Amino acid sequence: MARVIVDGIGLEYSILAAASGAADGERSEPPTVALLNGIGMSIAHWRPVAERLAAAGYRVLLHDFRGQLLSERPTGPYSFEAHAHDLAGLLDAIGLGRVVAVGTSYGAEVALTFARDYPGRCAGVAAIDGVSEYDEVLRAAIECWRSAALADPRTFYKSLVPWTYSAEYLAARSDAIAAREDAVAALPRDYFEGFARLCDAFLAIDLTRDLGRVACPCLVVVGDRDILKPPRYSRIIADGVPGARYVEVAGAGHALAIEKPDELFGLLLGFLSEAAGP
Repeated sequence: MARVIVDGIGLEYSILAAASGAADGERSEPPTVALLNGIGMSIAHWRPVAERLAAAGYRVLLHDFRGQLLSERPTGPYSFEAHAHDLAGLLDAIGLGRVVAVGTSYGAEVALTFARDYPGRCAGVAAIDGVSEYDEVLRAAIECWRSAALADPRTFYKSLVPWTYSAEYLAARSDAIAAREDAVAALPRDYFEGFARLCDAFLAIDLTRDLGRVACPCLVVVGDRDILKPPRYSRIIADGVPGARYVEVAGAGHALAIEKPDELFGLLLGFLSEAAGP
């Protein structure tokens, strides 16, 4: 991993080099894929998907947003526009031009914002378990997370779990969930303060009216068992972005990228061929 400074803020990033040979026999240089984190994720959470994409011939860029685990956590408000600006600055710093922005949950909303604000740099956008607006139930969930983050690390983690994973995943990975709770409990106070600022950024979301401005190819994916951001939100995105393709993944909760990396990789592989462009 490495770090760049964008507007005075250190952003931690990692690049997985493409395996030898192009991902598509008709293209010598497939597009770089930028994988954008969910609100509680870090670079490592993407590794099962990222490694598959790299093996298929794609260069993969990962980074932690400002406020997340590995990047700096400045005071002051965050926003999706600021995250999109950070991504553009990161691309400038490492010499990359256009990317396909693939985001899950919070990262999906950053990806859509990036596609809207930087159309010349976004070859395609995949929104996984994302939203463009929210109702009072989702507001209450995020406000609960924010309060718990500032109150107690273990209570915070326990508040995330039932919204994030399917029942089947929880039953199969109970030991991993417990180990993750211990790891979260050991994080420094400013991690939780950064998380609270990320929650504030989410609660300011207002993307539905701008979906028609997303002009690149768009894939919208959602787990059919996602109770945090259920499929109706993804349908709003798919209906709003011209030509968007909509897919539900059976048996997946909100953390689709973690629960179903093989299925997600297959969907992304087909989409990337479409989004490559000239």
